[in-house]
Amino acid sequence: MNDRHHDHSHDIDDLRDLLPAAGPTLPAAPAGLVRWVTDNAARPAPLGPSADPDGPLDDLEPLRDLVGGARVVALGENSHQIREFGLLRHRLLRFLVEELGFTAHAMEYGAAEGRAVDAWVQGGPGDLDGLLAPGGTAGGVHRLGLPAEVRDTLRWQRRHNAGAGRPVRFLGCDIPAAGGSLAPVLDPVAAHLADVDPGALRFLEAAREIAEPIAGGTVMVPAYARLDLAAAEQDRLTTALSRLLGRLTDLREVHTERSGRAAYETALSDVRAAVATDRAQRAMAEALAGAPDAAGFAARERYLADTLLEFLDRSGPGTRVVLVGHNAHIQRSAAGIGGPMEVTTMGSLLARALGADYVPVALTGNGGETVENVPDRDHPAGMRWGRAAVPDAVPDSVEALFADVRDRPALVDARALRAYARRRGLPEPVRTRLDTAFVEVPVLDAFDGVVCVPDTRVGADLLE
Repeated sequence: MNDRHHDHSHDIDDLRDLLPAAGPTLPAAPAGLVRWVTDNAARPAPLGPSADPDGPLDDLEPLRDLVGGARVVALGENSHQIREFGLLRHRLLRFLVEELGFTAHAMEYGAAEGRAVDAWVQGGPGDLDGLLAPGGTAGGVHRLGLPAEVRDTLRWQRRHNAGAGRPVRFLGCDIPAAGGSLAPVLDPVAAHLADVDPGALRFLEAAREIAEPIAGGTVMVPAYARLDLAAAEQDRLTTALSRLLGRLTDLREVHTERSGRAAYETALSDVRAAVATDRAQRAMAEALAGAPDAAGFAARERYLADTLLEFLDRSGPGTRVVLVGHNAHIQRSAAGIGGPMEVTTMGSLLARALGADYVPVALTGNGGETVENVPDRDHPAGMRWGRAAVPDAVPDSVEALFADVRDRPALVDARALRAYARRRGLPEPVRTRLDTAFVEVPVLDAFDGVVCVPDTRVGADLLE
């Protein structure tokens, strides 16, 4: 990008164009692995129209051995806004809380915004739909919100907490507004600085001056805006945030003495989130310009992982976390090895820090419909969400191994499947589905469990 006039001739229309182009490596799914999955998969209850998310949980008992004594269990999804994934994760969360004693529910959701959700699930006042339903604008920014199925899960969590001896906490781990706006973190930091260190407000206001006009509902809006933003202005934003972070870091003792440790650590986390958001926006703009720098995308993954690890560090003994996020975030192995979008994932960072105490479980599906995300500079969220038919599983994908498993979800222990494949010398799946594309992932190394859901449907809150 030059200083003022970006050449749009090389811009891309679809981020999937950045994925390595490669056809299936197998003519057909390995018959031996298909048979193993058919014979060994646990079969949770169906998720059709009559499904009862608050019904008995006996069908989920196989999860007990898969989880073991892990401190963090991650539950994924290959697309956002899928009804069945939301319903199944609701039941999995209930099982992990009610039967295995998990004490926190973390999500791929803004850490700053998550503080209000935590207060609500612990009995605080307010209307959940008003707080979290998608649509409309907040502070001039299109609000993405959370799907209806997730809001129903949070209502269950509030009901559970009303009678629980140890309430289940809610934790947002992500950068603000899906990377679309700095306001959710800079606003509370401004209030903190006004009382503790007014001299630092000049850095915050300089950042606001540049960031607010380009804010949007997701990272796509500021990413598009940055294609036309002067390089000097982008650097001025980065410098202001860097100086703000340096100020809080250098004056740690002063801030802590004046505000208390908890308030200081919250403000520091919010400023770190702002810095990570700036890097994420830059990385996405570079990708849209057709010149992705994969390392830039690591900023968000680092913040996701560090936020959760810091929560574990400051929580009491016995804290166990259910973490909900996209498969691409929770996977233990780095994504897109060798391609331009290679990145260190949150899951790989958690696995390095926690070892066997981290158990990621992927959710995917065969049949029905899924979400198709199409970048759109003119959409309030920077992308359009559409409905698309689930594509047929490619032969070397993990989805192909579930071809004979129908009618209800199927859960397999990926570790056992991997051991079987290696004993027999059978080719392991090297792809999994992301929306309507199949991406390269060493699936049986990346996840400890895989759940395949037949006949998925897009949730009621899909933004057209």
